[in-house]
Amino acid sequence: MFDYTDIAQQPSLLQPTDEDSSTSRSTPAPSSPSRKNSWNHEYGRNAELDKVQIPKIMSDVGFRYYLEAPISTSQRREDDRMTYINKGQYYGLTLEYINDPERQLRGNTVKSTVMLVFREEKSPEDELKAWKFWHSRQHSVKQRILDADTKNSCGIIGQIEEVTHNAIAFYWSPLDGPAKISVSVHCLSTDFSNQKGVKGFPLHIQIDTTDDPRESLPIHRGYCQIKVFCDKGAERKTRDEERRAAKRKLTATGSSRKKIEEMYHQPCDRSEFYSMSDLTKAPILFRPDEDTERQNGPELTFYAIAAPTEENIATIAEVKQPLEIPIAPPIKKFKLTPPDRVSYWDSVLLYVRRSDEEIFHALHLVPPNLEGLAKALESKYNISTSVIRHFYKKCKKGITVMMDDDIIRLYSNEDTFILDLIKTEDNKFDITLEEL
Repeated sequence: MFDYTDIAQQPSLLQPTDEDSSTSRSTPAPSSPSRKNSWNHEYGRNAELDKVQIPKIMSDVGFRYYLEAPISTSQRREDDRMTYINKGQYYGLTLEYINDPERQLRGNTVKSTVMLVFREEKSPEDELKAWKFWHSRQHSVKQRILDADTKNSCGIIGQIEEVTHNAIAFYWSPLDGPAKISVSVHCLSTDFSNQKGVKGFPLHIQIDTTDDPRESLPIHRGYCQIKVFCDKGAERKTRDEERRAAKRKLTATGSSRKKIEEMYHQPCDRSEFYSMSDLTKAPILFRPDEDTERQNGPELTFYAIAAPTEENIATIAEVKQPLEIPIAPPIKKFKLTPPDRVSYWDSVLLYVRRSDEEIFHALHLVPPNLEGLAKALESKYNISTSVIRHFYKKCKKGITVMMDDDIIRLYSNEDTFILDLIKTEDNKFDITLEEL
């Protein structure tokens, strides 16, 4: 586990240094003079002033990441590639490694943290307010910003960890082959304003990889610029751009056609991440308070969420109206869980029915493990916990596995099952949950 509290508390480490650049044998791309964008602009972007230039490292070896979605053909070569994706749709994410003889890994296993962050540089307070504004408009406090399909991955070691609402993490072995997961984004690029017709914010899918948990800073950082659309808007946007590109070629003649083709990024079916030279800037990770009604937000650390302090309660976490939005709705107020009851973080909800039933029953598993499942079945179906021998789960793939606490806690929330009871010779029951 990472603990980067000390790093975040040293302001000097949050700025790139000459030493950081000299440690890489690759030459970073030149960067433009730094500037501070205004978060509360009117979204009318000036073509030159609003370009964000991010220093990069170009190398043939090391880590490479790919998002399985085509890039935009309307981005000029001097600008970063752009990828359009649909909200809530899962896209493949591939992480590869080409051995670097001058920088050997410290071990066989690395940890990669995948995050969704804003492209434009904002203060930590403003980024947190933007995420809290988005969260206040969701129907459920459990709604994540970045999600992973835990049942559709390969090459990873162990489980995918939900670090915060906008970050996940997992281990993998680069020397043994690539790792592949599927991720989905649940916020639109236009979700950070009440105004209609505004131009959406570009976002980054950012991946930080470290080969030593004792080290605070990642050894590699990659990013992919995205814009998120709803209702298959990514495909419509891509088709429109393809039509415009074809029209440009038709209207151009001779040498001008070649110049136009060289002006834009060439079509590509998958989006390769850029390698960022700045490894010291702490990303902003967002997670609502566990009680959700205490408006006491977390103290920011590097990849970590620490306990709130009196000082940052008044500065970072206390959200009134988001700065960039003049007419923001009030933050949702959720009912406090009484001390003698558990919160939704300590429970799992299943929908089950017998094969001869038409209506599903909701089983609220407290605690979220086999014991909680046995208690819920005893309550709904009068099956004594003392006569239950084993629990099995029949997956959609047709395989049957013996259930354990992790299957319930990590992979079963709000799943739907057919309940089958088989009596054994010793007058006990084996219970099978067939996934629908």
